[in-house]
Amino acid sequence: MHENDGRTDTLDPSLLSAAPRPIRVVVQAGPDAGASFEVREGTVLVGTHSDCAVRLTDGGISRRHATLELTGARVRVVDQGSKNGTRYLGAKFTRLDVPVGATIDLGNTTLALLPLMRAGAVSEKPSLGALLGRSTAMRTLFAQLEAVAPTDATCVITGETGTGKELVARTIHELSPRVKAPFVVVDCGNLTGSLVSSVLFGHVRGAFTGAVKDSIGLVESASGGTLFFDEVASLPLELQPVLLRVLESGTFQRVGDAKVRTGDFRTLASTTKDLQAEVKAGRFRSDLYFRLASIALEVPALRDRLDDVPLLAAHFANRAGAKAPLSASALGALAAWRWPGNVRELANAVERAVTLGEVKPPDSSEGGKAADDFHQARDKALAAFEKSYLESLLSKHKGSASAVAKEAGIARSYLYRLFEAHGLSPDDFR
Repeated sequence: MHENDGRTDTLDPSLLSAAPRPIRVVVQAGPDAGASFEVREGTVLVGTHSDCAVRLTDGGISRRHATLELTGARVRVVDQGSKNGTRYLGAKFTRLDVPVGATIDLGNTTLALLPLMRAGAVSEKPSLGALLGRSTAMRTLFAQLEAVAPTDATCVITGETGTGKELVARTIHELSPRVKAPFVVVDCGNLTGSLVSSVLFGHVRGAFTGAVKDSIGLVESASGGTLFFDEVASLPLELQPVLLRVLESGTFQRVGDAKVRTGDFRTLASTTKDLQAEVKAGRFRSDLYFRLASIALEVPALRDRLDDVPLLAAHFANRAGAKAPLSASALGALAAWRWPGNVRELANAVERAVTLGEVKPPDSSEGGKAADDFHQARDKALAAFEKSYLESLLSKHKGSASAVAKEAGIARSYLYRLFEAHGLSPDDFR
């Protein structure tokens, strides 16, 4: 990006051939923070004058500061000779086509140019990417994903553990123009210590003890693609400015290197926590929150989409190599459970049923003790399976928790909770 002194940046004409996408202009920072304006067609003025469709009160913005024109999948921003200029990724420009989802700066104000999602829109598709769902809750989510995926909008994906937040992020990436570039996951819960800058931005040889060669970081490895910050609320407060800096400027430096590099990536994040509550509690920076939460996507809990259970169970059974479809009684029993562990728990239960046979509650009991109901029997069988399965993997990998988590396909944080629940210690298997 550069200050072009009145020149017009050129674009591939194919980017402008699509029908204009309506946008929502959201003030992310500045005196009017939180204000929102809809732009559905044509060209609109941005400024402080009363005739501006996007009217702001920032004293650093000119009366008629800039225009926004919808052009296919992009927005043409033209500075109207403003006093303080218009900036994208820190650089001034006169005329520039930016992707929907981008942020621009005018005076002391930051504007996010977001896709306009129709309230109550429901997709007609029963699946999207690797996501499955015929329920209204999932079809509503599909409609939102269809709107945001073609753009560069930053999204925060919220939902309970096990709902499939990372799968949603991967679906956004796979449906985006960045699909041929990498999808890189940043585990925010493990970003600790003095080496965080090296992990994110890379380093040059000799930058610190042990840096025996140049190495690129996660930001650079996501070039052209998508950078997904998993459990972003877990990022320590003292490290949050590091992330904010690269999101604001789009630039970074490898540790020990004076060269400033530009990061071309889309940002997605996930969290199981309420980020607004984290901001109020002082555990999450408000400026980082506004940068990340341009669009919030909520993944429904499985108990709120129980009509999807048979569809999901059939899919998981097929994936587990079932030789015959699950019986109607098995599907009915699965659909009756509330699934506190969500889709991940359902997948594990179906795999167990395919591998070990269906778990049924006992018909009677000895000594007059009441028989377990389905839920009690299921919980006991699941606990026994989990412990046996984990013991087997711990033995196979000689107590390596990272190897166990990788083969089991679960997060290390969840794995350690399972260890604690079943009284297991990796040290006992080394």
